[in-house]
Amino acid sequence: MNIELKPEERLTQLIASGTSLVCTNDAAIILGLKPNTLRVWASRGKGDLKPVMTTKGAKWRLTDIRNLVGI
Repeated sequence: MNIELKPEERLTQLIASGTSLVCTNDAAIILGLKPNTLRVWASRGKGDLKPVMTTKGAKWRLTDIRNLVGI
């Protein structure tokens, strides 16, 4: 059984974990967007957030996400 967390609950978990970069799926959940929207932002260099490119693909700064959602 897969229980989905509310966006604010997932954000709280990530903050508590001490991580600084989050995957596209987590960022999309928190922001209420589809993951593909963030992928388009990353590939076109547009959107409200700028990704950090890693060997495993785009990651998103948790501080940028927090600033965007006002937390």
